[in-house]
Order: sequence, then C-alpha cells, then structure tokens
Amino acid sequence: MTDAKDKSDRYRRPGNFGGRRQDVEPPKPPVMARSRTQLATAYAPGVLFTWEGGKGICRSVPVDRELKLDRTTNALIFESMREFISNWRARIATTIPDALDDLSIDRAFYDTHSGRVQIDPARFRTTSPDVVGYVPYPLIYRCGTCGRVREYQSVEEQARSPLPRTCQGHHARWTQIDVVYVHWSGNVEPLSPFNYNPDRNTGEVRQIRSCGCGSDRFVLRNEAPVFKEWRFICEGCKESRTLKKADPEVLQRLHAEQQAGGRQFQYLEVNMMPVSYRANSAFYPQRSAFIKFSDPSVVDLMTGERTSELLRVLARVHNVPFNEPAREDIENAVRQANRGGEWDEFADLETLAERAAAGHRDDAARRYRDLADTIREQWFADKVVSRGKLASPALMEAVVARQTWARRYDPIRLTIQHHIFEREHIEEAKTRHAAIDVLEPDITLSEVANDPAAKARYAREVGGLLHSTGIDRMVLIRGLPICEFSFGYSRVSSSPIYQREHNGQSIAVPVRLKAFDTLPHSHGRHPIYVTEQNNEALYVKLDEDRVRRWLERNLITDMPTHDVGIGRAYLEGYEDFGPFLEAYKDRERGRFDRRLAPYIYLLLHSLSHQLMHSLAEVSGLDRDGIGEHIFPADLAFVIYRKGMTPDLGNVSAMWRNHALEFLRRIVDQRMLRCGSGSLCDARGGACPACIMVSEVSCISSNLLLSRSSLKGGAKPEWEDVGAPDLIGYFDPGLDA
Repeated sequence: MTDAKDKSDRYRRPGNFGGRRQDVEPPKPPVMARSRTQLATAYAPGVLFTWEGGKGICRSVPVDRELKLDRTTNALIFESMREFISNWRARIATTIPDALDDLSIDRAFYDTHSGRVQIDPARFRTTSPDVVGYVPYPLIYRCGTCGRVREYQSVEEQARSPLPRTCQGHHARWTQIDVVYVHWSGNVEPLSPFNYNPDRNTGEVRQIRSCGCGSDRFVLRNEAPVFKEWRFICEGCKESRTLKKADPEVLQRLHAEQQAGGRQFQYLEVNMMPVSYRANSAFYPQRSAFIKFSDPSVVDLMTGERTSELLRVLARVHNVPFNEPAREDIENAVRQANRGGEWDEFADLETLAERAAAGHRDDAARRYRDLADTIREQWFADKVVSRGKLASPALMEAVVARQTWARRYDPIRLTIQHHIFEREHIEEAKTRHAAIDVLEPDITLSEVANDPAAKARYAREVGGLLHSTGIDRMVLIRGLPICEFSFGYSRVSSSPIYQREHNGQSIAVPVRLKAFDTLPHSHGRHPIYVTEQNNEALYVKLDEDRVRRWLERNLITDMPTHDVGIGRAYLEGYEDFGPFLEAYKDRERGRFDRRLAPYIYLLLHSLSHQLMHSLAEVSGLDRDGIGEHIFPADLAFVIYRKGMTPDLGNVSAMWRNHALEFLRRIVDQRMLRCGSGSLCDARGGACPACIMVSEVSCISSNLLLSRSSLKGGAKPEWEDVGAPDLIGYFDPGLDA
C-alpha cells in the first residue's frame, strides 16, 4: 500500500516536475504501484515500459522504501549475491579470458584494487518493492507527418522548450520513437542519429551532434519492416545514415585499453543493437531465492572462527566420534602457557553470552559468543590446546577444502542448513500445526484423522506407496518462509555470454551484470528488492538402507562400510562440482568412475523433478512456479511453491483430495517415459519433454539429472562408454 502522498503523485504526468525553484527540495519522480513481484522484476529500475493504452514510454527509477531485515536473512542475501556474481564473472573469464572486469560486472560488485568479488553491504540497501518511480524515456520524438526527429537531453530541457505544435509548416504529430539502442554492457541509448567517436588528440569519446555539412536536423525513414533498412536522412545534404551507434562507455574503455598497449578491439564489440523497447532483450532482471532461517548459525558456522563448533555439529549430525578436550584440561593448558588472563576473558564472555541469551538479546549473545570463539580458535592455532580428535581425518580436510568449493553445492553448508531446517521448519513447526507428517494427518489434511479404522487403511495405502518409492519420510509444511530478491539486471542476454553475429562474423562478448540505479539521496546506495512470504512445501527424506542398496547395485566405487553412514561418506568423499557442473554436461562421454557424491545428487535431483511434475499435474500449479532445495548428505530435499501471491493452499488441497494419485504418478511407468519417444531412454539423460523444468526453477540448471536413476536404463552421458546401465531406484528388487 502507498501513503497519501504516494497516491496523489502516482498519476502525475512527467512534465510537471521539469522546472525547479532554488527554495524547494529537488523534484521527485511520480510513482506507481503494482504487485510487489512485478515491481521487483518486470518494473525494476532500468526497464522501459508504457502505460495501458500505449500512451508514452517511461523508464522506471528507484524510490527509497528501506526494508529492515533480521541479521540472518540479510547475511543470506549478501551470501547469495556473492555466489551469483562470482559465478557470473567466472563464466565470462572461462569463455573470454581477456574480458575486462568492469565490463563483466558492475563496479559495485567487486574491489577495484584486488579484483575480487566483494559485496559491501554499505553500498546497498534492502528495499521493499511497494512503488517504483518513472520518468519519460527516450526523449526523442518523430513527427508522423514528415519524419523529422527532435531529441532532448533531459526532462528539464523538454519542460523549458516543449515540442512545437507545428513542424515545417504543417500540424505536428509527435510520437516517441519506440526503438532504442541496447548493449550487452547494460547501457541503453535513444535511437539518435548522432554517433560517438574517440577524439584523435585527447582520446576522449564524444558525440558528434551534427552532420558533416553542419546541419543538426534529421528525418527518420522507418517504413521498412526491419531495422537494418531504416535510415536517418540529413535535411541539409540528404546524406543517408544506417542505424549505427557505439556504446560511449565501452568505446572509451576499449579504446583506452588499446592505446595503452592492450588488444585491438573490433567495432562489432562496441556497436549497440537497435531493439524495440518492448523486447525481452532490452532488460533481464537478475534475482535469487532461498529458504529463511531464524538461527544465525546457518551463517555463523561457515566462518573460520567457528571451525571447532562446525566440526562438533557435523560429528553429532553424522555420528562421527569426536574426542574433545575437557574444559578443565583447556583451562589448565592455557594457564600453564601464562595466558590465564585470556582464559578469564573467555569465561567472562561465555557468561555474558548466556545472560544475553536468557534475556532474549540474541544479537548481543552472538557478539559475545563470537568473541569467545575467536579467543578459543587462537589457542588452537597457537597449539596451546589440542583441538580434539575427530575420528575422520577426511572430514577435517573437507572442512578446510570447502573454502574453494562452489557454495551452491557445498554439502557441509547444506548439512548445517538441513540440521536447522529440521528443527525450525519441521519439529518446531509441528508444535503449532504448521508442519504435518503425511502418515499422521490432522483433520485439515485428511478426513480420516478422527476415524481410527479409516486412518489405519490410509496409513497402509500411503505408507505402502512411500515404501515403493523409497521415501522414508514426507512432511507437508504449511508455511515455509521463502525470501526472493532482485539486485540487478543485464541487457541483450540473461546469461553471462552473448554470441554477437553480424555480417558473417560471430564473436563471444561479455554480458555485464549491473546493479540497479542508485537510490536518490542515499549516498550512492543501490536497492535490493526483497519479497518474503510463507508458502506450502513438501519435505522428502529417502530411506538410507534403500539408497545404500541402490548404490551397491550400481557398482559405486567408493562405497563406505556398513558402520559408516551415507551422509558421512558423502562429506568425506565429496569433490567440488564447480559452479556450473561442467564435468556433468552431456556433450561427450567422460571418463568418470561411479562415485557416491554425484550419484546421490543425481538420485535426489531426479526424484525432486519427478515430484515437481507430479505435483504440478495433480494440483494445477505451474511447474515453473515450484522451487526445489536439495540436502544431499542428508538424503533429503524440499519442493515448494514459489509464488508471491497469497497462498491458496494448493499443496494441502492436493494432498487432501488426490494424495494417492499424486504418489502413484511418481512411479507410474507412463510418467517415467520420455515424452519425446525413446530420446532420453536411449541416452540416459533428460529433456524438456521429460523431467526437466525451466532453469529459473531448477537449482542445478537441469544437469546431474536422469530418469534412468529412477526407472533404470541407459547410463548418464557423462560416464565412460563401457559403464553398465543403471538399476533404477524404483526397482522392486531393491525392496527390503
């Protein structure tokens, strides 16, 4: 909702804020309201749009609506941004090694001295997408009678000198030119006849705002159906110009690099592309999402200062023996090292942390605990005290190695998330009826809840179907908190690389990821638009014994002994998947042994997609409106409704009315066949006609995905040619 001032401003025409008096505050753009999701994406700052009825083209601009978030959510947003931006730049660096950093990602996203991706929270502001401002753009007009073009440099200039009523002796019919120049640098320019060129003497790029004959008046001939046939005609000498314009920022940067001895650039890299302002290529918002947590440990345990506590949690979760020194032994060792003052400070900080926690001052408790952990870690680093012995050197090595792993697939981080997920979103949620085990339904989930005989039949049927799918536990979560946020955009392409093709040439160019325009009067801070909502979800945990049998039948080479859990083995044997799963792309046969970590991820990911398809078909939800999150070492995943509109209870209604149909469809042989005939059945992969979903919904870009892992069949394409076919997870031979 907007306040009274917002409502009065909402439909104020752009021309009303052109002039300025010295005794009033700077003019503010008018604002408009749409749904929060629309304002965070389709109307985010930088997009070009028109009003209903096509009256006037505008560019959206940010309006300051600061949104205060809890510390954990705020930290997860910046963590997710750092991962997204690091992956974006890494993709460019891999494909175009000589790409310049500042033409790959916005300067707000990295440190210019070290060159590392560095997101400084002080340069951003989390913002509620309640309203967005707008200004008219582009300020270039064409007379519909004679074709003459008139361009303004600013709204103020147009306010001072409005469009004339007559043009060359006839009644003028001015309309905005609805085609703009866009560039993969993220820049946009009006469809002006005036190009940019570097000055031979100074090297500075400047715009030549007149023809060689001295005239600055042009006519646009745009009758042709394709842009390459459009022409600007000089009114003075009648010279014809094609639609060609260099991006001034990119031209300046590449020209300076060339003059300094860098590589020679081609104008193919510099010239902008004419597109309709309505075209998708004019604006691609970049966004991400995550599950919210209240416990700050989901972030804090990932820091180097908390390594000891991280090891203790991992040991507890995955049943790894951990012999930690007793508190008295630690104190004696510290005092014997003549560092008794440090012990006293450590003990005082622990006491302060306990008092703060008891008084529900969580931030203060965290600060005291962090300070105490820092002192403790220093004792370990200085070898004053033994850290304790974990009965898994491989797991200790993994905790150190994870600093270089791709964050999205880091199983240690995901294990901590799952540990907190189970506590917050299942066990604690069950106490307030916000999470329901499907084998123990309440009356709102199934009418059998108050009928013992019917409930027993229900438990046999549902339990039998869960057993046949290898699912140990399924929980319906009525209010899973999801945070979605958008923080920037790109133009020309939604991905980091664009293949620029022109006159038979093709060259890979970097698509720059840009931050949204800075907020007014904010000292240069960029908005991050955040939407939060509780949506329904299904949590699934697989039967570990069945998973072990499935791995053994498929000849996994690094199987653990039966006294070692699958989760522990996953963490000990994990090798970084990389941010883009390059090793598992179905381009050519790889030379991979069958290892535990990729196969478990393959199984969980494929089953997650199978459930997403079944849920969409039975509930009526859009497949692309369902998200997923995978906890591989814990053999679990969650699928959830992503929408930011009011939740209509689609998932619980589906279960109440069609639970058995939903479960049967998962193992239905028709649902396990590829919709494109035998394409994926023969290749051992997946395609859009079978279990793929859109890459916006898929957590892993539709890689490490194969229906063969469920029904059996051809091996994945990334495996060696001689590898045997797969035994499917649904194979009755795996039943206990």
